[in-house]
Amino acid sequence: MNPARKLAYQTLDKAIDAAFFGVSGLYRKYEDRARDYVDGHLVNTYDDRTANFVGGEMEVLTSRNYEKALANIWKAEVAAPYLGLRDATAVEKNAGDKRGGSIREIDETKEMMRRATSEDVRRRFEAATTPEQRDALGWILSLICHGEAYALYTSATLIPHVKGTGSRMGMSLQVMEEAKHFLVLREMLKTLGILKPLHNSARFLFESVARAEPYNRLFGMNVMLESFATSTFSTFANFPGIEDIMHQFHRDEARHVGFPQNYNQAGNIPEHVTKNKRYQISRALMLAPALGAIFDYRPYFTALGMDVFGFFGKFVAKVTRLAERSGMPLPQKRDELLMAYNLAVNTYFMRYEPENYKGFVDYTMRSEGEIDPEMEKLEREIYGNDVFGGIGERRYKAIKKQMDRVYEKRQAQAA
Repeated sequence: MNPARKLAYQTLDKAIDAAFFGVSGLYRKYEDRARDYVDGHLVNTYDDRTANFVGGEMEVLTSRNYEKALANIWKAEVAAPYLGLRDATAVEKNAGDKRGGSIREIDETKEMMRRATSEDVRRRFEAATTPEQRDALGWILSLICHGEAYALYTSATLIPHVKGTGSRMGMSLQVMEEAKHFLVLREMLKTLGILKPLHNSARFLFESVARAEPYNRLFGMNVMLESFATSTFSTFANFPGIEDIMHQFHRDEARHVGFPQNYNQAGNIPEHVTKNKRYQISRALMLAPALGAIFDYRPYFTALGMDVFGFFGKFVAKVTRLAERSGMPLPQKRDELLMAYNLAVNTYFMRYEPENYKGFVDYTMRSEGEIDPEMEKLEREIYGNDVFGGIGERRYKAIKKQMDRVYEKRQAQAA
């Protein structure tokens, strides 16, 4: 390499390092100030420190209105097929057949709440985890709990904007289910003593969805946040004490993920929302706070022996596929975005944590048997089989060869 080119590469390396450490340093330095700013400009008046919406708990209204309303919620496709509604997954239809054709949410919710707040759940959970693991699970599960509070708010704001009787009925039922998820998760976390507030990055993410214009809000809610929820519930489905709740909620979220696909198939996503670059870029920007969340929540995944980059990589694999299926694609094609994510993560390890770089890894690839078979079957139904395929074996081998060559050069230069 000639001296001029070598100097150029060295200068570029220093610039990249300065940008990376500069941005991360500013984020940490002004984290408290950013928190104060967000608190003063919330579109959703929800306090994640107490897990309450502004106005107080108002337990009387919860029990007299919400709980009684649940008694009238059922899966019409199972209990009243003559209505022509399609509001149940294959799993729920099978469950309905076994129970005489009716699935009553009130029974399930009361049973889940009873289990979530029981001494048995707390005892099993504590027996299976160390204090460090319980703290880590608290941060991660609190993230999804607060996310459900935002989902409750956001799905409610979408009701006036979705078109058609069926769509408004579907979104109304989703609001009820998000309320169920929020209440049960919150009480479970309180019982286990592990309820935590949000990191700023997650608050920015949820707020960016809640304040978006309607079509992008639908993308943020039912494509982005619901995909995150399915990933969380499937990842933590086998932890003692909380496994039953994770399975039930995963089925609910899978149905919510199906909403934008069906909505698009019915011709309700305008052409300009699908093709206009402004919409595509604004949807991509909604994902930006997730980058900060990866590093904010990384210590908790590490404490549980999990890879946060793999978790978010599989989340990206879901979002990019569902975005295309829902008529709300991102600026780049899905395979390009998956490759970009993998290159970014592998390059990060190569540059800043070389001791942890073990060769090129496809962080968007799901291993065989990684999640519960029933959950995997349901996700294949709603996302498609290729959501489990990563970047593909051929591309993986090609890019691995190139990255290994770059790594060997860097090692030689360092020596």
